[in-house]
Amino acid sequence: MSDLPFLAHGETYRRLDQMRLAGRLPHALIFLGPEGVGKQLVARHLAKALLCEKESSAPCGACRSCQQAAAGQHPDLWSLEPDGGRIKIDAIRELKKSLSLPPLVSKVRAVLIAEAHALNAAAANALLKTLEEPPPATYFLLASHAAGWVPRTILSRCQKVRFSPLPDPALAEILRAQGKALDPRRLRLAQGSARLALLLSEAPEEWPNLERLGGDAEPLGLDEAYALGQSLNEAERLTPYLESLLLEAHRRLCAESSAERRFALLTFAERILEFRREMRQNANPKLHLPRLLMFFKEPLESRL
Repeated sequence: MSDLPFLAHGETYRRLDQMRLAGRLPHALIFLGPEGVGKQLVARHLAKALLCEKESSAPCGACRSCQQAAAGQHPDLWSLEPDGGRIKIDAIRELKKSLSLPPLVSKVRAVLIAEAHALNAAAANALLKTLEEPPPATYFLLASHAAGWVPRTILSRCQKVRFSPLPDPALAEILRAQGKALDPRRLRLAQGSARLALLLSEAPEEWPNLERLGGDAEPLGLDEAYALGQSLNEAERLTPYLESLLLEAHRRLCAESSAERRFALLTFAERILEFRREMRQNANPKLHLPRLLMFFKEPLESRL
């Protein structure tokens, strides 16, 4: 139990594991909290414990069930992933066919739905019927960072487990394990999310931050914006950069009291989101990045 594969959620997991050992674990749990804080890691570890042959010390990591689960080949461990951004009814139908049979290897089976907010309406309705009349020896472990997008009927059938943002020391430890680091200011921008911290660690430091783009500093010139756009070798570098701009805008927005400045910051964020949508539609980043940067050419105050 001391060697848990996640940070900062040990107490939450121990509480769930005690319920498992006492035979009081609810048949359906939903883990709710910010993106990138370890919900899926805890859910997967709990699933392995449920399937392990050594119940008192599960997951042992050595038994056949643990090895199959680690290899992604356990016949009693189902993991439903979005297809084209959505979990569709065909996946639920396939799952229900399997649930009509007893577990094949372990005493129980586990169903992981890591992005419960991705269920489309038909899939959610089909899953609801299963949650209302769960098959024996079956546990559903759902997770979502967007509880408002999860149908209320699904939420009402699951016991909710809340996850808090990770503390900065835990984020720093995760980054060190990946051979990365962030200065304290950028680490705070991650807002307790390991996913965002890793993205920020990949954001090009030589590119202008929000303060340079929209603050009191000398605004970015056309030549510099064009040069930055042409220096872009991989479109993937844009994702962490845009995330860093959005996070900085959010931080300043939360601290800003002036209604006019808040409106300007919201305009900044809206433009960044629009640019991100264009990139998902395969727009040429070398052509569009200079336009994004030049959008911020005038200082923030001059936009009002």
